Amino acid sequence: MEFLEKNAKGILGIAGLVVVAGLIGTLVTQNSIRKEKATQEKFFAIDAKVKKYKEDKFKAADKSAEKKEVASVPVEVNALKAELEAFVNENTGTVAAQIAGLELADILTSENKGTDALALLQKVETKSDLLSNVLVRMKIAQSFADQDRCSDALIIWGKVLGSKATSYLHAEAKINQALCYKKMNDLAKAEEILNQVKNDKADETGQSNREAERILRVIQFNKSFGT
Repeated sequence: MEFLEKNAKGILGIAGLVVVAGLIGTLVTQNSIRKEKATQEKFFAIDAKVKKYKEDKFKAADKSAEKKEVASVPVEVNALKAELEAFVNENTGTVAAQIAGLELADILTSENKGTDALALLQKVETKSDLLSNVLVRMKIAQSFADQDRCSDALIIWGKVLGSKATSYLHAEAKINQALCYKKMNDLAKAEEILNQVKNDKADETGQSNREAERILRVIQFNKSFGT
């Protein structure tokens, strides 16, 4: 690659430059793929701890579950948070770092540390339309909404809606927008968006249709009682 960079101008003129650029681009892409794969492999061990932490938390919250003695060491949450944070810092720009950031943000949010969660999510966000980054954007918007910053949240959901590449999340983004408008007491706008989702024939499962209809009923019920 060093030879190509030094001698690029002498290789078949302009046509040669195009070939060289292609070769360099291929090398960069291959290096990126190898780096991503290696990073995700490193994350497997941490991810196992995250899953164990969630499983333990779910069992502790499930009052109906049969209690059995299990010889299992619980995951220490502060150690897990430190490990996730270190991984994010060491692997910034990778998909694995975004997944780690999403998991850490969930833990911070559950601890009522929404501001910290938002700062972390903004740190791992990139400009790509990869699923991991879109999920980061969606979580950032939700963090804004949770902090009563709906105007900021609406902008981000609007960007998601403006991209065809993220069409699989459009219904969710619209429902979240409607909930923000409801919070802002703009019920007309909330109902307009919810009716769009409710009547969207592209929803194959009907799940978003039903959720939009449920929220509409709540809004209309509250309006009829002046609440």
